[in-house]
Amino acid sequence: MAFGPAKASTESKTASVVASDLVVKGDIENQGDLRVEGHLHGNVSGRGTITVAEQGEIHGNVEGRLVVVMGRVEGNVTGTEKVEVLEKATVKGDVTSARIAVEEGASVSGKFDTTPKEGAAALNPKN
Repeated sequence: MAFGPAKASTESKTASVVASDLVVKGDIENQGDLRVEGHLHGNVSGRGTITVAEQGEIHGNVEGRLVVVMGRVEGNVTGTEKVEVLEKATVKGDVTSARIAVEEGASVSGKFDTTPKEGAAALNPKN
């Protein structure tokens, strides 16, 4: 019986989910995509897309390739590619990414840093 080539264990067609009826205390590290619909008290880091749903709430720092905030984050948000803060979202912390999009109606209490890592090095050469 041939089943075809094995897929890497980090590949995911669907996101891992912290469901709306869950309260998680502790840090989460995820290799794929993550959707937070419940409450999380801890830091979140991942290599994929991290989405904080409208009813989702994170009390900690969030770092991913793409971070989409529709709910509430109390902590710093970092996207290696992009951060999106949508209309009803609230972020209490700094937002860092080369690309940041904030919709009208969103609330952000913190600093924005859009300096790419390469650009930051070019601005501060060590001579």
